[in-house]
Amino acid sequence: MLPPSRPLASSLDLQGAFAQLSRGNFSSANLDDCLRQLTVATGRILNIERVSLWGLTSQRESLECIDLYELSHNRHSVGVTLQALRYPEYFRALERGEPIVADDAMKHPSTQRFAEDYLLMNGISALINTPIHVNGELQGVLSIERVGPHSAWTSVQRLFAHAVANLVSLALVQHQVLQMEEDLRDANSLRLALFAGARDAILISDASTGHILDANPQAEKLFGRQLQQLLGLLQSELHAASDGLDPRQLLTPTQASGAAVVRSTVVNRDGKIIPVEIIGHEIQLEKGRKIVQGVFRPLAALDDPTEC
Repeated sequence: MLPPSRPLASSLDLQGAFAQLSRGNFSSANLDDCLRQLTVATGRILNIERVSLWGLTSQRESLECIDLYELSHNRHSVGVTLQALRYPEYFRALERGEPIVADDAMKHPSTQRFAEDYLLMNGISALINTPIHVNGELQGVLSIERVGPHSAWTSVQRLFAHAVANLVSLALVQHQVLQMEEDLRDANSLRLALFAGARDAILISDASTGHILDANPQAEKLFGRQLQQLLGLLQSELHAASDGLDPRQLLTPTQASGAAVVRSTVVNRDGKIIPVEIIGHEIQLEKGRKIVQGVFRPLAALDDPTEC
């Protein structure tokens, strides 16, 4: 909970107001909580009745209120929608990227269309609407609305509104980064689960050297070696000496899917020779590195319908 604060009245207050904002916990992993804290802090520091955040819909056809904080009631609400077709001047002003500073909202060209169905019903006399951008794209609006007699906004209040909008942008970027990291973890977990749970033996090798980088449990079973015994081996060491397989064959696609399919023989740790079909995929990693995923399936399994 933020402590009570006196109104931001002059430039002498600006530094203290920024310091108070910086003490707020606006790095919450929960984006909704973070945004609610920002609207509360802004309303209390500026001593302004209404502070709200609006999100621009994907088709840019409307703004949706994602949080409205009312100071006198100390309450939050959501749900109001503003349609671009109904308020074209306002939406065009937002697209230009400059804050809308209306000392008299009823007369300002960008906001006067709000008179009957928004301003009068909420008692709003003046407002500052600051666009919120993420990666250069308009994502929404911070709205600071004065209730009661209208008066001119000070330069300090305008600067403070701009600073809060920047904090909202930062919160959105941090949320995007956290979401991407979570998605990546989920994707890696799925990849590992599929890799470990595959019915076929899979080896991952360095495309340039042929050294084995990873192997799944089925590969350990096929070759009769534990993972640590497979890592670092040349894949060619697992093939029968009379096989004559050139590892480069696994880099030469033989199917429209881009996969190379070859038949070969491998030798397990006990010396048993096992005929296999190998499906090889070359995969490009970052910084130009390439790996080969080799899927090994004993030909006996291919010939037995119960194994398919």
